Amino acid sequence: MVVSVGPTEPAELTALVLDVYGLSPRAREIAQHVLLGRSTSEIAGHLGVSEYTVQDHLKQVFGKVGVRSRRELVAELFFRHYLPQLAHPPLSTDGRLLSPEHDG
Repeated sequence: MVVSVGPTEPAELTALVLDVYGLSPRAREIAQHVLLGRSTSEIAGHLGVSEYTVQDHLKQVFGKVGVRSRRELVAELFFRHYLPQLAHPPLSTDGRLLSPEHDG
């Protein structure tokens, strides 16, 4: 068995973070669509479910994460799980993140 340890990619981190909240696979999938900025109707169409089903899953997500809206969900996940990793990011003079291979 081989175990590899390294920095987590954003997509992997999102899945891990949502797992911590104990979301069902479908609720986790819907939460990921919300994090991508998709509307209820877009999510419903993509997953082949009704908008009411999407809303029911969102209520469960909000309850487990401890938020009341999509905006709060995004903010909670960003400030709790992503921002700490960006404590000292390499920034350009205009505030954009620099790629890891950029030396200065």
